[in-house]
Amino acid sequence: MTTPANTERRLEQALLKGRWSLFERLPAERLLADELGVSRPTLRTALRTLVGRGILETRRGSGTFVRALPCRADNASLADSLRAFRIVMPHLLTAAQPSFAPSVMLTLERQLPSTGMALHAGDMHLFAQNHLQFFSILLQATGNARLAQAGAATLPDVHALTRLLLDCPPARLEELFKHLARTLHGLRHADPQSASAAVAAYATCLLQCMGEET
Repeated sequence: MTTPANTERRLEQALLKGRWSLFERLPAERLLADELGVSRPTLRTALRTLVGRGILETRRGSGTFVRALPCRADNASLADSLRAFRIVMPHLLTAAQPSFAPSVMLTLERQLPSTGMALHAGDMHLFAQNHLQFFSILLQATGNARLAQAGAATLPDVHALTRLLLDCPPARLEELFKHLARTLHGLRHADPQSASAAVAAYATCLLQCMGEET
């Protein structure tokens, strides 16, 4: 059956098999619908779902882009992913620090208030989306596709992150937001050590929410 759910799964499998790479633009809607053999309304519904999950991103006037890779069914646990994130992302930020343009800092500075608003509104799905968007912006700005792929592979699925955030106490959620702000502060002041330490603390905070670390 060519339902939106089946189309969503087919798109996920295509992404996992490397049909499109991270940050690549998907074919035009008409071409993609023909390729999959589905109607355009069915395709649109599937794409909207993947956008909501933080896997795809729609840019007005530009098309739909790959923002993150979906989790494989046989992926390691969320805790393992977060531990990998804690190892990979700080080193990636240190290596890529000189390449972050002022426009990237401006984008992140605009991102942070919406993240805070989602937190204070209690919208954990939007809060999770903003977290992933924050790190996706950094990955895209590295200018190194291999580094970006390595970092993206450690990002959790938005649904998994949302479920975790829903279980976090309010004080821990506030702490997570502060770590994002400290990451931005370190990057803004060309202090990769400070930014990397904040990212590592962010991952540790999430692991503590899971009861994986004290």
